[in-house]
Amino acid sequence: MSENKTGSPLIYLAPLLSGAALILAFPPFEQGWLAWFALLPLLWFSQKVRPGRAFCGGLLFSLPLHIYLNLYLSGVLFAHLSKGLAVLAMVLLLAIIGLFYALFAFAASHARRLKNALLLAAVIPALWVLMEYLRSLGFTGYTIGYLGYTQWRYPPSLNLVSAFGCIGLSFVIVFFQSALLLALGRTLRGKNLVAAAAIFLALFFGGALLPELAPVTKAKTPLQTVLIQGCSDTEEILSGGKEAILQRYLYLTRAALREEPRTQLVLWPETVLTLRMSEDGSLHRRELVRLADEMGVGILYGAQVYTQEHLYNAMILLTPGQQDPQFYYKQRLVPFVEYFPLEDLLNRWLDLDMILGSYSAGDECTLFHYRGTPLAGAICFESYFGDYTRHFARRGGRHLFIATNDVWFGETIGLEQHAQVAALRAAEMGIGVTQIANSGISISFDYRGRELMRTGKAERGFYILPLDLACRPTLYRLGGDFFPLLCFLLVAAAAISVARKARTLLPPPAVSRHRRSR
Repeated sequence: MSENKTGSPLIYLAPLLSGAALILAFPPFEQGWLAWFALLPLLWFSQKVRPGRAFCGGLLFSLPLHIYLNLYLSGVLFAHLSKGLAVLAMVLLLAIIGLFYALFAFAASHARRLKNALLLAAVIPALWVLMEYLRSLGFTGYTIGYLGYTQWRYPPSLNLVSAFGCIGLSFVIVFFQSALLLALGRTLRGKNLVAAAAIFLALFFGGALLPELAPVTKAKTPLQTVLIQGCSDTEEILSGGKEAILQRYLYLTRAALREEPRTQLVLWPETVLTLRMSEDGSLHRRELVRLADEMGVGILYGAQVYTQEHLYNAMILLTPGQQDPQFYYKQRLVPFVEYFPLEDLLNRWLDLDMILGSYSAGDECTLFHYRGTPLAGAICFESYFGDYTRHFARRGGRHLFIATNDVWFGETIGLEQHAQVAALRAAEMGIGVTQIANSGISISFDYRGRELMRTGKAERGFYILPLDLACRPTLYRLGGDFFPLLCFLLVAAAAISVARKARTLLPPPAVSRHRRSR
């Protein structure tokens, strides 16, 4: 494509339009089909301008989208930080996220040098995949706004997730748009256009049909569960109202068991209790053990656990008749909130009523074993990372329970974003996923990512849910994030090809000739 010669600033409306259009694919609008077309203005822009201008366009694309998607965090920041620090934190977050999209647009603009239109159509989505993958790495990994999350309601797309993962689905979505753009501009035509169409159809229909060939394993009887949504508020949590919170959850649990006496497993959300393991059993823990034994049910709950040396965010399974509970310690900690390398410095600087960054990470994807069935638990932020949660299924987990407490975010779209991620995790692993939230949204999906139930926001009550524990093997469970590696190899091969061609086009070095003096 020829480069824009006018230099008009109006051309920057293109990436802004893409970012604004993609908003409609996320909650509460849920127009996920728009994700298959919303990037067209951004991609057109990246192919029309020089890399430096494309970099700026990538920032502009990210700005409306991620202001919208992350605005729910401002309620927490402004409630617990000074106004200046809250603004600074939001600006830094948006700048870091925007940098990834800017680098994508910068690299996509450079990719114009590729003479093969088919290769260009494939390199652009490969660059997008690498951008999303890099965003997920490190202790600051953050996946809000991934393209794949817009597809949680579409069964064919969820099958693609089963095969390629959420990040592989992003490749298919962007490849469709890059090929369409190049075809409309008549850059991609003839045999290359036919090849591009064949690649897309193979990826889409192959990915959609492959999971259907996998055998489905069903349990003989469903697991009768009850979800308890106590709806404790932030003031109660921060003011030390753990006793009142415990009594509320005990009351709701007893009411649920009276209504459904066949219940086998009771599910509580994240950090309902605080346990100090250095003590010889706490009152809270003894009350729960007594309840489990009296009612003959297991209780899976979230707790802060203090050992002699560490503080953990944990999920704990109490089994009736067994003295020793089973523990899982959260590994993917929330950056700057649960973990920070210099937490003492951070807390002295901020001087807040709460202590930040003091949690330690667990070191094992522990499975819970209940009545002969292996079950898995993950906590809150961990559900955003498919390449982490898939290890629970690889170890034999038949269902993943996500304990969370999203009350900090009120009734914002942050709750929908978090709940819907569980659909993709279910499709990736091929096992059911149930999220138990303190204030909503509690939600459950089967092994295909189909929604089974959901609660409202800020509701208090109990919810009876029989789980059939059906599961199937998936390619993603086996291979994880293999798509970024394939994309890296593709981009590297394209870069080497461009470098070699550039070298052959260079004029030969001038040779100076000197006459020999007689």
